Amino acid sequence: MQHHHRGRRPFGESERGSIKYDILEILWDGPRHGYDIMLTIEEKRGFRPSPGSIYPALQMLEEGDFLTGQDIDGKRVYTITDKGSELLAKHRETTPSDDASPETKGAVSLIARSVQTMVGIKMVLKEIGRTRNVEMYTQALAILERTRRDLYALLTHE
Repeated sequence: MQHHHRGRRPFGESERGSIKYDILEILWDGPRHGYDIMLTIEEKRGFRPSPGSIYPALQMLEEGDFLTGQDIDGKRVYTITDKGSELLAKHRETTPSDDASPETKGAVSLIARSVQTMVGIKMVLKEIGRTRNVEMYTQALAILERTRRDLYALLTHE
């Protein structure tokens, strides 16, 4: 006999309209507290999620190291982590909107790849910094400075 589970999927399972992605999208723009997140979702989606859906999702995201929470002036303020940024980038890459044009879907994929690349750069720079090897860090900085100049040159030649 097959059992059909109704209701929620496991938290880590990808879901198109999952509140966790709404939360990560909002935190991508900067740190927020729970009530502010609820109001922002209401602005974007036209409905306000209940505290009973927001706060457990925030707790699960925090426990999974996708965001961090810090008590500031009596409110818990949440900030997306590198791991949360990677999850959001993967979600963006795999779920452009249904009505998006092929060009838009391609752009979403490129943006997601760029976010993943930036997160990877940050991670490797942290590792280089941990070596305390000044020569290696100097070489890494020169690479970053060349890349920045190349990107500005690309931008100004359009």
